[in-house]
Amino acid sequence: MFRISLVFIVALALSCLLGSPQSFAGPSNPAKGRKQLVTALDAAWVRIVGSGKYRQILNANGAAEVLVNIVDCLPSPEMIAFPEKPEGLLKQILDTKKIRVGTMIDSPPGPETTANFFSPITADILEAVLSEIAKHYGTGKITVTKVTIPPPFNATSALNKGEIDILDQLNALGGKSENLRRRTSRRFTCTLSGSRQVLYVKNEAPYKNFEDLLNDSDVKICAGPLSTQLTNAYFNGPDQSVTTKYVFDISLCLAEVINGKADAMMSPFPDEKYFPTLIDTNGDRSPDTNPQPLIRSIDTNLVAGTPYWVALDDECDYGRVK
Repeated sequence: MFRISLVFIVALALSCLLGSPQSFAGPSNPAKGRKQLVTALDAAWVRIVGSGKYRQILNANGAAEVLVNIVDCLPSPEMIAFPEKPEGLLKQILDTKKIRVGTMIDSPPGPETTANFFSPITADILEAVLSEIAKHYGTGKITVTKVTIPPPFNATSALNKGEIDILDQLNALGGKSENLRRRTSRRFTCTLSGSRQVLYVKNEAPYKNFEDLLNDSDVKICAGPLSTQLTNAYFNGPDQSVTTKYVFDISLCLAEVINGKADAMMSPFPDEKYFPTLIDTNGDRSPDTNPQPLIRSIDTNLVAGTPYWVALDDECDYGRVK
């Protein structure tokens, strides 16, 4: 076994030194510029944070209390320079003034679905980032082409097959996709936004803190798609259960909590004021109950952060991107 592993390691090392077909990629092959694209996105991001543009976007969308800026990249432009000689994917984006951005299926409009609150914010952030890149390179406006990734949402494959250039803020850093850890199966930028994770329970529920819910051996949690993977990871006891609502997640999960079908709802919203004032609790899609005075929040002290995602370059990068 050791001898086989040693032969594999030597072969891989020679491949990386001598170059695989992707390693010899010319300017027309986008694989070569993916590291540069991450650097360019990071450079643009720290500049919009440093200029105050990021806070302006949050304030304009009523999200200043919802989103957290995780400072894994300081707003210091001198620390992250734009790549001087764009090549591969970055050059292709600059030359064509087009970028393909992976997204999921649009949710029905309205305040009942968590994703609808975040969508305009992420769109504004992307526009600001691309504007900063275009300004630096003098390209003129870079147009976004949205590419919908259908269920089962194989975003990692879409990236690494070159079907999209980047994945928008859809996947948190800590999770997995297609049974692969995202941090090691993709490249990623600075964390663009972070959201607190808060549990909502009925006022009369016995839970006083996060630990009480974690220690409930048969607790039932309802979550939307933006919180489901995190919720499943923490509430993974043999008799604990997590139900995911992909659309109308706010109203459907709150209804389950109020009706006693779920003990709590996990949500990225820090306050009840972000919820609809009327929801359907009878199942007839006719709003009948104001959930806000019936529930209270329990902070988990958990924050989920999302970057932009870019494909890995080739097999020689797997050991370095962790």
